[in-house]
Amino acid sequence: MKDVAEIAGVSTATVSHVVNGTKKLSSDTTERVLMAIQQANYTPNTLAKSLRSGQTHNIGVLVEDIQGLPVPEIVSGIGETLAKSGYRMLLFDLHLLKNLYNQYEQIGAYRTRINNGVSLLLSSHVDGIIYVGMHDRHLGLLIDPMDRPLVFAYSHGTQQDTYVTYSNLDSATALTRYLINHGHTRIALIAGHPHSYPTMRRLNGYQIAMQEAGLVTPDGYIRYGDWEYESGLEQTRELLKLSNRPTAIFAMNDLMAAGCIHALCEAGIKIPEEMAVVGFDNREIARYLQPPLTTVALPTMEIGVRAASHILSLIQNPSSPPQREIIPCSIVERYSV
Repeated sequence: MKDVAEIAGVSTATVSHVVNGTKKLSSDTTERVLMAIQQANYTPNTLAKSLRSGQTHNIGVLVEDIQGLPVPEIVSGIGETLAKSGYRMLLFDLHLLKNLYNQYEQIGAYRTRINNGVSLLLSSHVDGIIYVGMHDRHLGLLIDPMDRPLVFAYSHGTQQDTYVTYSNLDSATALTRYLINHGHTRIALIAGHPHSYPTMRRLNGYQIAMQEAGLVTPDGYIRYGDWEYESGLEQTRELLKLSNRPTAIFAMNDLMAAGCIHALCEAGIKIPEEMAVVGFDNREIARYLQPPLTTVALPTMEIGVRAASHILSLIQNPSSPPQREIIPCSIVERYSV
């Protein structure tokens, strides 16, 4: 730093201010110091800095699988937010997609693997950890107690945890109301796994909207799939066998909605003239279906941004109470209703 100060013609304190961003200096002074840093080939000693401050400015991000549908955008939101505050992200991938497939509720079977990942990040001297799920569900008591802040993203924790996720119930209620407002009274539902948390919450949302409108759900209108394309195809074929067919089908994700559209086209039923179809998740496939699918967009980027903001807040104020943030979704209108 003395060499840099001599080259730039400033004090070592000024160099320190430029390196650490601790004081606003003139653009001319800052530029001289930056050029001197380059000329001297100076690299700040971040380890020494962290030993002095007690913080490494590293945040551990533990993802269930980077290939999981919501994970890349959530991680992007985390990374951008941390970078703006001068923090770095250390990413550890648990590679659970193939293990869990679509049986996301079985996450407890991988408790040891998850806590090993936590231990690895803690050994890298992170200031806090963000856990990013692939599926919205309760993860309370999954991670062993630790002495650094923890935030769950795209999942729920306990009342003592800080977490950021989206509203399954409110989104399903809004989407069902949307169909009702478009004149539909016979609305069928193709759900995911019966015991899945999103299935239960979205089913509740559907029921709330139907009851509000004074509508009855006929026998056979609620079908259970497995979140995959084939189940949407099969369950739609079953719905078409009913003597009192629905005029609208709410599939709980876009893959099952794609299967639904296939079955309707196969049966010669026009969409949306004879049958409306809606999905959930706003996957890339939704815009390319024929017709393009009306669906629910998840606030994945915003979940990452908010999770990063919460971890930074907990680092600065360790005694602050846990925050439980539920971000609303939005309906993306296309041409299937």
